[in-house]
Amino acid sequence: MNILLKKATIKDIKVILALEKVANAKTYFARINEGEIRDCLRNEFLFLIKKRETVVGIVVYKIKRKKTVNINGLVIEPKFRGRGFARQATLLILKKVRKYSRIELMVHPHNIPALSLYLSLGFIIESWQNNHFGDGEPRLVMVKKICKK
Repeated sequence: MNILLKKATIKDIKVILALEKVANAKTYFARINEGEIRDCLRNEFLFLIKKRETVVGIVVYKIKRKKTVNINGLVIEPKFRGRGFARQATLLILKKVRKYSRIELMVHPHNIPALSLYLSLGFIIESWQNNHFGDGEPRLVMVKKICKK
């Protein structure tokens, strides 16, 4: 099963918004309007996850500091979940950002599929954040450190 990451553009805003809306509101802090998506397209790396011509999800990351990348969004369309698309997309992002020494992300502690995925890819839990997004929900900060040879 091969997927492709296609850099999202302004033309993809409606698709992106639809995907953000299907994410679980308790465990995922979604971008909820067109303005937030436009900001994301300008300041971050937002990709459509495609299987052939079908968009199955989105993944977003940004460069925080010289050696740090933050994966700050991964949504798979519900009908495509459980098929390995999130794993493949995360692996492709990790390949894209391999020159950075620290990859971080946040995950809700009750989002067991995401937590399991990231742990299986070598991320470790660094800390617990209460109400980080102002939504009353906790998040785990997870980190993967890349050793340079």
